[in-house]
Amino acid sequence: MPTPLEIYSNIKTFLSFTDRDIANLSAIRGIVEKHGPRVTDDFYAVIARTPETAKFVEGRVEALKKTHAKWMLELVAGDYGDAYFESRWRIGKTHVRIGIDPFWPESVMSMLRSGLHLALAQEIANPVELSEKYGSLVKILDVDMMIVNLSYAEDRIDRLTEFTGMKRALLENLIHMRKD
Repeated sequence: MPTPLEIYSNIKTFLSFTDRDIANLSAIRGIVEKHGPRVTDDFYAVIARTPETAKFVEGRVEALKKTHAKWMLELVAGDYGDAYFESRWRIGKTHVRIGIDPFWPESVMSMLRSGLHLALAQEIANPVELSEKYGSLVKILDVDMMIVNLSYAEDRIDRLTEFTGMKRALLENLIHMRKD
């Protein structure tokens, strides 16, 4: 089975995440800087008023907003190598460690797609340019979500290995078996 870093590389290739996407993302950095605080405020407002997620942010919203702002700026920083993956991997592992159910990150990513799309639409008048830049943003958001999902999958295999005493390779073979 490929490593998480190899999967990351493969996903970028599969999505055709190219130099053009990197240029598009770098070009919208100013928009993300300008509108990011509103997107972050909206994001945490929803999390704080949802009982299932509020418990994870209670008493820490302002500190988490700073982390979230940094995360958003990294989306448009133009560097998507190993360090980018490691940063996102740590985020995913943190979600796993504190016990956030995996459907919550998926749900809030939708909010971010919408909020950032609105920000781009307010600043980019040309519909072709807007579409191209937003397409690149969606790719990197999807890559980030894939990394978070991968961290959940890795944790499950690790827990099954520990609980059952089975070797990781055996568990992975069992998971991938098909009925013929």
